[in-house]
Amino acid sequence: MERDRIVDTLNELIRAAEDSHLGFQRAAENAPDPDLKSLLNDIGARRGAIVRELQRLVATIGGAPEATGTLLGGAQRMLEDLQSVFRDRDGGTILDSLVRREDGTLERFQQALGADLPPEVAAGVMEQAARIRDDRDRLTARRASHAA
Repeated sequence: MERDRIVDTLNELIRAAEDSHLGFQRAAENAPDPDLKSLLNDIGARRGAIVRELQRLVATIGGAPEATGTLLGGAQRMLEDLQSVFRDRDGGTILDSLVRREDGTLERFQQALGADLPPEVAAGVMEQAARIRDDRDRLTARRASHAA
């Protein structure tokens, strides 16, 4: 795969991870209890680390790393803000939304891994995808315990 396509692929992942990072920050601000707020802040910080690691990968191969999320991610956060005005959001509702969004983020990483990335880049993407999967599983477990 040529360098420009690799950079484009990684920058798409940076935008997705930054959307996730900002989404977790917003969700933590609106979390109804301290334990959930702590979990969301932790995952948000981990997303920020993923963004920085992907930016480092882009710079390593000589590209210009993305610094912002996507327009769609911003629109999703705005829609969630509007929805929260019209209905109370409990921890389960927040977790449902976050699990769905993380499934989408993970899907983007899986698609990137299906591309013809150089081994060192693929290894970095695989590592970040594993972190996202672990965090998604933490959210899923928390959602299950909330529903019980």
